[in-house]
Amino acid sequence: MKQLKVTKKAKERARKALALRKKLPKYKRFGLDRNQARKLKINSGVERAKQLISSDSISYKDAIAVAKFSRWLKRPKTQRVKGSIDLWGGEEFIQRARRFVKKNKK
Repeated sequence: MKQLKVTKKAKERARKALALRKKLPKYKRFGLDRNQARKLKINSGVERAKQLISSDSISYKDAIAVAKFSRWLKRPKTQRVKGSIDLWGGEEFIQRARRFVKKNKK
């Protein structure tokens, strides 16, 4: 199965978002950690950021998850929303994932 290449810019966005999130007090943090996401039965932005940073490409299944996150792009761009989007590789990468999924749909 085809894989979606993780761009240098997506890695950088995710890296910066994780660093910024770490500096913020808990009540101002954006994105969900693994435990918070599990409780809600959704994907974790923190885990996705770590995956993007450490991988050169992601699977089709993971690309679908990134593409589904595009619903956040329609929200008003508050600091928390911008931070969450960056954890997922940034707007460009999310749009790229949408095109990749559409092109490689089974």
